[in-house]
Amino acid sequence: MSLADTRQNRPPSPPWGAIAVSTFGAVVGATMPLAVILSMPDVSGGLSASADEASWIVTLYNVGVLVGLPAAVAVAGALGRRRAMLIFGLGLVLTSFAIGVGVSLPWIFVGRFAQGFFGGALPLLMMLIALTSLPPGKGQFEGLTLFAFATTVSLGLSAWTAETLVAIGGWRALFISQAILGAIYTGLAFLVLRGERGNLSLLKSFDWPGFVLLSIGLGLIVIFLSEGERRFWFEKWWITASLICGLLSIGFAIHNMRLAQRPLLAFSIFSSPTFSGVLVLQVIFRFGTLLAVFIGPQYLARLQGFRTEQLGDLMLVMALGTLLTTPVAYWLTAKSDPRIPLSLGLAAIAIAAAICVQITSEWAGNEFILPLALAGAGQALFSVATMRYAVFGATLQDGPSRGIAFNVARTFGLVGGLALTTHAVVERQKFHWSSLSESVTSLEPIAVERLAAMGRMLGSWIPDISGVQRGAFAGLAQGAARQAYTLAYQDAFFITAVALALAAILVWALPALPRERSLA
Repeated sequence: MSLADTRQNRPPSPPWGAIAVSTFGAVVGATMPLAVILSMPDVSGGLSASADEASWIVTLYNVGVLVGLPAAVAVAGALGRRRAMLIFGLGLVLTSFAIGVGVSLPWIFVGRFAQGFFGGALPLLMMLIALTSLPPGKGQFEGLTLFAFATTVSLGLSAWTAETLVAIGGWRALFISQAILGAIYTGLAFLVLRGERGNLSLLKSFDWPGFVLLSIGLGLIVIFLSEGERRFWFEKWWITASLICGLLSIGFAIHNMRLAQRPLLAFSIFSSPTFSGVLVLQVIFRFGTLLAVFIGPQYLARLQGFRTEQLGDLMLVMALGTLLTTPVAYWLTAKSDPRIPLSLGLAAIAIAAAICVQITSEWAGNEFILPLALAGAGQALFSVATMRYAVFGATLQDGPSRGIAFNVARTFGLVGGLALTTHAVVERQKFHWSSLSESVTSLEPIAVERLAAMGRMLGSWIPDISGVQRGAFAGLAQGAARQAYTLAYQDAFFITAVALALAAILVWALPALPRERSLA
């Protein structure tokens, strides 16, 4: 599948209407999945589902996304970009509504897979439209800057969106709203690219074996990453089987694509240091985004009792940072070496994480304002500049392969980052709890002092001496647990800061890019 296949009868002038509609779809497709993740306690509570059961609501969505990405390219080539927007928009409407009115977990699981298939492809469709409608030097970078903004600002909007919708209509509003937004997207898509036609014969030459094998392989790897941490990685046979079968399936897919006349992915794109390098940086960058969508919010929820509405108001700071920095990121990328904003963006998030290394159990929302603002600015700088590298040298033949690989890297970066960060926090919490509990059980001087203070405080309320002692020990243990969690989050912020700082340096291993005509 090539870009030439996706732009049959392309209008002579840039279809800015289609770009605007696809930008709206990209914002919806990037914001709502994060809003669901942040609202999982409400969703699982509404469905009376356990934490293990509820985790599949997120996992199956991500599996659907990875299947839908290459399918979107095939549909756009065979039926045209307008029909692809209509099909995937209508699919989002139907699946979101089905989930919103669902009453059983199996129904929700099937709906979430289908919702990921349709909704997860909306950002890719925007990227595809920008690549096929705006040639280099004639607005392509501007269109891709919109893509970068649409998929980045969602990180800051997701918590506010979640708390607003849950407050309006409970967890079901998260999905009914997606049906409404999908209907708006579909209606607007009906008005654009009216004269475009696809090429149905492309369905016959589409690399169906490669598509099936790659989809199965990527889906099983996502299951391994998402469910392995909750189920202790290799202690469950089916988790290990998912990893092995996923790797085998990907291996067979690569073998098939090397032999195919028109492979699903053009392997020549991975030989380009500009593209392969930026894929690695994209995965590392997703670890940095966890500062805002996982590490910080989880700390505030677990130790400070923050609810989604409080997180939403706080994370708007990050959205504001992204909004204000995007024009600067565009100017820097256009007027200077793109490696400068790439490095500055990663460094800004590294500094934000480094600030949070000093976190204590008394930290509240105010202490996160500066780190979140820095993270939002860093995300804008990196996301805009990375688009120059992602599409540099793209041709009509390998453009869709770049789009698929880039968006798969985005998904895997987030899923893998969540899995590894969760594992790091859990393991470090166990280590710190073990160390702190030794101090409590051995009754070191500081522990004895705190125990006596708690005993004096409880003595005025509890007349029974044994009760006072039990309460004092329980209070001391609870304090040790809070401290263990705090230290674990310190470690997570430290790991994030180090990884992003190293990435900010590795950026300079990328080759410099020549300036395009529109950027001169």
